[in-house]
Amino acid sequence: MILNDVFNDALQECEKASKLINDTNILFNNHVESNGIAFSSEIHTCIINGAFLTLFMTLERFLENSFICYMMGQRGINGNIVKRYIFPDDEEKAINILKGTSRFADFTNRDTIIKLANNFFEFGGTYSYLNSISVDFEEMKKIRNAISHISIESERAFRGLVRTKLGSLPRNINTSSFLNTIMPNHTNTFFIHYRDVVVNTINNIAMSF
Repeated sequence: MILNDVFNDALQECEKASKLINDTNILFNNHVESNGIAFSSEIHTCIINGAFLTLFMTLERFLENSFICYMMGQRGINGNIVKRYIFPDDEEKAINILKGTSRFADFTNRDTIIKLANNFFEFGGTYSYLNSISVDFEEMKKIRNAISHISIESERAFRGLVRTKLGSLPRNINTSSFLNTIMPNHTNTFFIHYRDVVVNTINNIAMSF
């Protein structure tokens, strides 16, 4: 794989997720109907949640694929090189090194990513950027878990996040309505905020020092 392709593909997926949110809000707010079928709140919710999962998985995939590119000695998109401590012969060996004794490397765990980066690259390469988004990263994981995991713990974590962000727990709040909420003292929704976090992360990690 080529870092430039990994970078462009990730940004395109972020754009698709943003368009999904925009389009579904327009359809829902305008009470669109077709052949007697209304664009219901259930459809609206599913699309918003799906768009956020796309966003989170895009970040996860980008982190792993860019990591492999740097392990293979590829330059950042700005032309600079990340000094590496390992020299795999091909991508398959790079993947096996990443996995170690596990079935896979968990690129949803920020601490794991940074530990691997410090082991494989000088000063952790560009992945030290993840330290600056530690709070946002964990918040996104809580939302992801609340969408994809049906558990008391994931629901509690999500509700705690909502209380922290909004100061209270609105009645009937769920992941989609939270993501569509305008942030206090801001003009953007929480979805747009997290979208921007992902895009900025992709841009910064694709650049080498």
